[in-house]
Amino acid sequence: MAELTRRDFLKLSVVAATASLPLGLAGCNNDNDDGEIIRTGLEFFPQSLASGDPRPDSVVLWTRVEDAAAGDQDLTLRLQVATDLDFQRLVVDRTDFIAASAHDHCLKVKVTALDADAIYHYRFLYFSNGIWRASNAGRTRTAPAPDSERPIRFASLNCQDYIGRYYNTLAHLLQHNEEPDFIVHVGDYVYETTGDPSFQTLDRNRDIQFTDPDSAIALGDDAIPFFAAKSVGNYRDLYQTYRRDPMLQQLHERFPMIAVWDDHEYSDDCHGAVATYFNGRRGENDPERRRNAEQVFFEFMPVDDRAVTFTDAITTERSQLYPNTRLYREFLFGRNLHLLVTDYRSFRPDHLIPEDAFPGQIVLDKATLIALFDAQAPGAGAAIYEAQKAALGPYVDLNLAPWAAYRPALVGVLTQAYLAEGLDGAAASAKAASDLSDQVSAFVFNQLVAQFNAAVAAGQIPGASALPLIDDETYENVLERGIAYLHLGKQGLFTEFGSRYGAVKPTFELYNAFIYARQQALGRRPEDVFGAEQEGWLYQAIDSSPGRFLAMASSVSTTSLIWDLSGEASLPAEFRTQFLVNVDQWDGFPTKRQELLARLRARGNAFVFAGDIHASFVTDHDGVADFTGPAVSSTTFSTFVSTALPALTSALTPEQQQLVNQLLVVELDRTFQAGFPKLKFADSQRNGYLLLHVEPEQVTATYHLVDPGDLAAPLYDDPDALNRRFSTHQFVLRNGLVAEV
Repeated sequence: MAELTRRDFLKLSVVAATASLPLGLAGCNNDNDDGEIIRTGLEFFPQSLASGDPRPDSVVLWTRVEDAAAGDQDLTLRLQVATDLDFQRLVVDRTDFIAASAHDHCLKVKVTALDADAIYHYRFLYFSNGIWRASNAGRTRTAPAPDSERPIRFASLNCQDYIGRYYNTLAHLLQHNEEPDFIVHVGDYVYETTGDPSFQTLDRNRDIQFTDPDSAIALGDDAIPFFAAKSVGNYRDLYQTYRRDPMLQQLHERFPMIAVWDDHEYSDDCHGAVATYFNGRRGENDPERRRNAEQVFFEFMPVDDRAVTFTDAITTERSQLYPNTRLYREFLFGRNLHLLVTDYRSFRPDHLIPEDAFPGQIVLDKATLIALFDAQAPGAGAAIYEAQKAALGPYVDLNLAPWAAYRPALVGVLTQAYLAEGLDGAAASAKAASDLSDQVSAFVFNQLVAQFNAAVAAGQIPGASALPLIDDETYENVLERGIAYLHLGKQGLFTEFGSRYGAVKPTFELYNAFIYARQQALGRRPEDVFGAEQEGWLYQAIDSSPGRFLAMASSVSTTSLIWDLSGEASLPAEFRTQFLVNVDQWDGFPTKRQELLARLRARGNAFVFAGDIHASFVTDHDGVADFTGPAVSSTTFSTFVSTALPALTSALTPEQQQLVNQLLVVELDRTFQAGFPKLKFADSQRNGYLLLHVEPEQVTATYHLVDPGDLAAPLYDDPDALNRRFSTHQFVLRNGLVAEV
C-alpha cells in the first residue's frame, strides 16, 4: 500500500476515534489550515444543532446561539457544510447568517444544490474575542434520488416527556449497528406543562421551570400547583430545556429529522386553537396562544419552507401561522418510499361530545331515531325503533305539561351544581336554564327532583314543597324513549370522561352517524379532520403516489381501542357494553377513517405509522397496516388506566372493582385485542421506539421496548445495561398482509 502522510494518518485517527465516541464530542479544538483558531463545544450553542426535512438536493440545518454579553442584539453566524469530517472539503462556508433576537437567536438554513443520498458534515461558528466558537459537528444525509433502488430505514418517535424521565430509549437507538437514514417524529416532542401530576413524574433533578410563570396558565391546586405554557417565552423555555439533554442532542447531531406536531406542542387534546384544561368551565379558544406555540415550534424544529429555493435562511412569519399554517408535506426516498406527513390537530373539529355537555340532554329523540333508522333501512325505521326501545332511555319534554311546572325548581338545583363547579352566578343560571329548556332524560329529571326535595326537607328553600318523582309506571311504560348524553357515557357536568375518553360505542356511533348525515345535508364537511385543502392534497398524493410503498405519518393512531364488557354479567347494566377508550384519536372520526383507509387500500402497499397513545399497536386494516409506536419516555397508557380507574369504578362493589381491574389493567392488552380482532399486537405497558425498514417487496417494523422503570435514571454511559433492558417484536408487511416474525 502507499505510504501514509502524517496528515492522512491524522485523518484516519480522527475517524477511528469518532466511531467509538458520541458524534460531536471527539474534540474541542480545531484550528484550520487558514490559521483560524476554532474552539468547539456547547458554550455558545447550548442546544447544539439539528438537521431535517432531507430531500435529494437539500436539507435544513438548525442551531441556537447564546451570548450573554451580547444581550438582545442579533448575532452573526458562520455555517460550514463539508463532505468530510474535518471540514476540509467545504461545499458551504458563509459568514453572513443572522440569528435574530426576535427568534431567540435560532437560525434555520436551507442548504440546496446538494448531491442525492450523500452524507454531509456541518457546523455553525460564532466569532467571539478573536476566536471562532464552533458548535458540535453534525452529520446529515440527503434523500436518495427518485430512481434509487436502495432500501430505506427510518425510526419513528413520539411522546418524549422530559419531566422525571430520561432518554434511555434515544441512547439505545444511537447504538444501533444498522442506523436509520432519518427520524420521523410524529408529535409530542415537548409537553406544555411543568408537572401535571396526572401523568408527569415530579423530579427536581429533571424538571421544567418557566422564567416568567406569570405569563403562563396556572393549573393544579395549592398542594400541587403547576403551569401550562402560554407565551412565546414559556414555549421557548420548553424547547431550550429539552434540547439540553445530551441524548436528544446526539440524536439531532447524527440524523435528520422530519417532525410534525400533535397536541402537546400546543395544548393537551387540542383541536385547532381550542384547549381542554377546564373541560368547558370557561372558554379556551386562544388563537394567540396557538400562534405562540407554532412560532416557537418553527423556530426550534428543522422544518423546510418550500418557497426557499436556494441556500438561505428560513424565517416563518407570524402571518404564516394559525389559521394559515401548512405543516403537512411529502417526501420521496427513491423508488421504495413515498412519505406523506399529515397534520391532525390544526384543522380538525371539536370532539363529538362536548366536555360541558349536560348528561340529561336528549340528543336523539323518538322521531329522530325513527328517521335515522329509516335512512339506514328504508321503510323499517319505526319497527327498528320498537325493537330497540327497551335499550333506550325515557325522557320528558320540559316545554309540555306536567313537566314544565317542574322547570323553575330544577333550574335552581342545576344552578347550584354549576356554582359548585366554579361558574359565576350569571353563567351558572344561564347554563342551567339552557340545559333544562327542552327534552331531558327521565333518569336525570328524577335525580334533580330528589335533590330539590332533599333541600326542601333540610329547610334550605323556605316555603317550598316537595315535588313528586316520575312514577314507575310512567317511567317504564308511558314516556317516549331516546338517547341522552348520559347514554353516550357522559355522567359528569364538566369532564373528559364520556367526552374524549370512555364513550359508549353503540350509541356514540349511532349519534355520530346522525350528525354526519345532518352536516352532509346542510352542505358542510362532516368529520373534517384535515380541512379541505389538506385533504385534497392528501388524496391526490395517495392516488398518484410513485413509491413502491406509501407511508402516512399520523400523529394519532387509526387503531380502534375498545373495551368490550358486554358479556360481564356481574357488572351493573351501565358497564355491560362496549366502550371506545379514546375518541380524541381516529375512533372519534369513524366515517372519515373508513374513507381514508379505503383510499389507502385501493392504492395498495400502504401503511400508517402513528403515536400519541403511549402504547405499541400493530393493526391490519384489511390490507393497510397501522404501526403505532410506543412513547419514548412519557407515562404509558397502562399507567393512565390504572390511575384513572379507581375514580371511575368507585360505585362498584369490591368484587366488581377487582374484575374491572383484571380486565382493564392486568389484562389490558388482551382486552384490547378481544375488542378489536384486527389488532395483531398490543403493548400498553412499555416505552420504546419503532424502526421501519422499507425494501422493494416488504416493510419490516421492529418495536424496541423497555420497562418504564428503566427510564427513571440515566443510563447514557452504560450501553451494556441499556441493551439488557430492551426487547424486540418484529412484524412484516408483505402483499397487504401483516405477520409477526
